[in-house]
Amino acid sequence: MFGKDIASSELKLDQSCIFIQEERPAELSPSVTGRFSLSLAQPAAFKSIKVRLRGMLSISIEGLLGSEIREQLTFDHEQALASTKALSAFQMPAGDHEFLFSIPLPPKMFSTVTSPHHDYHKYNVEVVIERRLKSDFVVSQPIHIYQLCGLEQSYLRPCSPLTLEGQSDQDIQYCISLADRNIPFGCTFPVECWFAPLCKGTKLNAVTVEVQERQSVRLDATAAESKIDFADGSEPTGADLMETEWRINTSVCLPRTLGGCSQSISTKHIKIKHVLIVKAEFCTEEGEISAEISEVIPIDIYMTPCVIGENGFIHGRDVQQLQGNDHPPPAYNDHLSDLIILTAADVDLCGRTIVTEMNLERSSSQSSSSSSSSDPAPLYV
Repeated sequence: MFGKDIASSELKLDQSCIFIQEERPAELSPSVTGRFSLSLAQPAAFKSIKVRLRGMLSISIEGLLGSEIREQLTFDHEQALASTKALSAFQMPAGDHEFLFSIPLPPKMFSTVTSPHHDYHKYNVEVVIERRLKSDFVVSQPIHIYQLCGLEQSYLRPCSPLTLEGQSDQDIQYCISLADRNIPFGCTFPVECWFAPLCKGTKLNAVTVEVQERQSVRLDATAAESKIDFADGSEPTGADLMETEWRINTSVCLPRTLGGCSQSISTKHIKIKHVLIVKAEFCTEEGEISAEISEVIPIDIYMTPCVIGENGFIHGRDVQQLQGNDHPPPAYNDHLSDLIILTAADVDLCGRTIVTEMNLERSSSQSSSSSSSSDPAPLYV
């Protein structure tokens, strides 16, 4: 598999998911760090060993003869791990070797964009071993890189509530409300519906709520469009039934895997939009369908380190928990009187205080570490 000289190799990244901020100075931008382990069964001669980070934009085009993948390189940075300038190749002894690397990232990059059926833009870290008289030996690992959105770059995240009111042709008044149209990736958000028919004998039969992703991709005069329903339609529960009106509260849970859906994005090449579709069906007292209401509400799904960890794990939360306390920060003089003693489990990655229930899916060792004592943290000066 590896050849006579290379016994084994392994590429490890310290982080599989990185967020970058455009306003941050270049010297403070994060880096892609990791290590490459190489085991040689016998001495070997190599021309060079290098690590590189590549970004690739790709589009799948359906044609008469099948599908075709068109690609375009968006980012390419490489770094030498071992090389020689005086000789055409250098000799490495048999045994285990390890190379550390750190690839600095610019403050502005094109974000990773993935979907259930295709990865539109992705990054890969590759280690390339150039060998004499042999093909290159390549080891790669994917990495997700996201540009921090403007909502995460201020202390007070603006809330954008959305309320849609109307009256159908069948004289049914309705109101659909969202606490915030900006939804963090992988989170759960509430939807409130209210229906009131003006005529008697009309009953609410069913309500379905689903999220639809609409994709439009263009690359070198080539375009592709598609739609994906990644949140299955379901009947909301918790309806307050009355003779003249219905009020329904439900929660919509977004996929909690990075490939489950995409974020909302609009660039020169990729445009991905998300809409919330609410459908209500009404019937007569005899059970015949008498009216249908369908509303399409635009929403924005954005990536945030509050939900996505460095290892790419999605910490699915409720939007209302992430919003936390919406009160403004205290005046400068009042900060001195604040008593802040928090454990690591009380603060999320953005520094906001949140109260959450214990995640039962965590291991026992993680649970015990989260419930640490409330002793104040050491002071570093």
